[in-house]
Amino acid sequence: MFRLCLYISHGNMTWFQMFKRNCIVKFVDNFGVKHAAKVETESLFEAAVRGLHRLDSSFWTEDDVFDRMCITVEVHEEPITHTVMVANLKRWVESHGRHPREEAKKEELRRLLFGTKQ
Repeated sequence: MFRLCLYISHGNMTWFQMFKRNCIVKFVDNFGVKHAAKVETESLFEAAVRGLHRLDSSFWTEDDVFDRMCITVEVHEEPITHTVMVANLKRWVESHGRHPREEAKKEELRRLLFGTKQ
């Protein structure tokens, strides 16, 4: 399941906010017809239920849903764009890693970026 939570503390109280994600719920019925519905939900199972509800029960029967069918849920998120200064990238990749796993990753990236060991 996917869940994205933000925990917020204020004074003596802590609560969390669930983030909704846009999803496309799809299934193929017994006749090979593809159906899809867009929903906004906080979890995988919620997406599946809301998608089936939006598609209207005239497209499917309980036998389709509960005995034979898979439901596909595609999560659609807004793209995130970052701009990286090449000088900063080079400085970072040439620096030593803070622990062995990070150093091994940087060594791999150095080979990709420079073609040889730095």
